[in-house]
Amino acid sequence: MRPHAPVPEVRRRLIPIPARTHAALLAVLLATGCAQQPPKVIVKEVRVEVPVQVPVVAPTDNAARIILNANDRIRQLSPLELAQEVAPRDDAALPPGNAVQLALALMFSHNNGETFRAQTLLDQVLRDTRPEANEWRPMAQLLVDRVAEQRRMETELDKTRQARDDLQRRLDDANRKLEALKAIERSLGGPRSALDKP
Repeated sequence: MRPHAPVPEVRRRLIPIPARTHAALLAVLLATGCAQQPPKVIVKEVRVEVPVQVPVVAPTDNAARIILNANDRIRQLSPLELAQEVAPRDDAALPPGNAVQLALALMFSHNNGETFRAQTLLDQVLRDTRPEANEWRPMAQLLVDRVAEQRRMETELDKTRQARDDLQRRLDDANRKLEALKAIERSLGGPRSALDKP
């Protein structure tokens, strides 16, 4: 075995720094210590009164919402359910809101006299002097205009149907007369007419 080599001894020595360098280092250290620090954020709670406008729902807005919901519900009813909805009752005793909703249901029904009944109910709401009728008057007026238009269209449709039926009846009469003339001509045994040819 070999003996270990001796470990050299490390000596530290201070290097002399010139006074100028020493002063410059000191100035740099002081300058960095005096550098501008970011500002401290101070959070303070400040109470500010902010006016908030709360939406006010007018009674007529509420009536409009009720009618829109009733319209959606009535559109989905079967014919049997609609017939039950518009079943005859004491219309004069109905509160304004119920009268307007019934009139709306009557407008969906296409039975005889239903639009007239709806018109009567809506007129009743428009003439009502009770305070609870005030919120229903705008909707009643809107539906009165719709009922009037619907009645006008139903009248036009009835006139068109009547004219069509009258025309069909006259056409049937003309065909009967033509067939009678053909029968008479055949019975006389005369030459075959151009009308008999297929």
